[in-house]
Amino acid sequence: MLSKLSALILGVLSEKELNPYEITKMLKNLETTSWFPIADSTVYATIKNLNKSGFIEGRKEKLGNLPEKTFYCLTEDGKKILKETLEGFLSQPKDEISKIDVALLLNKNLTKDKIISLLKKKLADLESSLFKLRKQIMTYEIDGKRPISGLMLLKHQLHLSEAEIKTLKELNRQLNIQKNRSTKSVFDLRMN
Repeated sequence: MLSKLSALILGVLSEKELNPYEITKMLKNLETTSWFPIADSTVYATIKNLNKSGFIEGRKEKLGNLPEKTFYCLTEDGKKILKETLEGFLSQPKDEISKIDVALLLNKNLTKDKIISLLKKKLADLESSLFKLRKQIMTYEIDGKRPISGLMLLKHQLHLSEAEIKTLKELNRQLNIQKNRSTKSVFDLRMN
């Protein structure tokens, strides 16, 4: 199975032939940074690896006085691995731990005041993102001409953000009512 970025790039190339610059530009236009931060250099490296693996192939083209560009398209192997990867993504249970999961697990390594301060900022950022997501969703629904996949991506991000807000508010509440924080190791899974 491919990485998320490899699948995303193959998905972009399944729509049309593009050069790496156009792919990075398209990813920026999708505003992937809000749900999947990707550096341009990582995109270029992933394209190179996909080409080496035989999942995409390049065609060089010189346009006027501009430098030669390589335009990529999917190979048959690329179409096959993209399909297999997407089927795997949809059929497998959640298998990734998020940064927030790690922070929740290990929060006793920070002071109570520091956590509350960070939660305040994180919640403000999430609320702002939620407002933008709702606005995008409303635009998609009113337009009615955009692909359902884009709308579902936005709604999924909305639901994830809502769940994260709920969890962080609960943590904030618990920290505010808790007198003493447990000294027991989070890695001690014994029930006593």
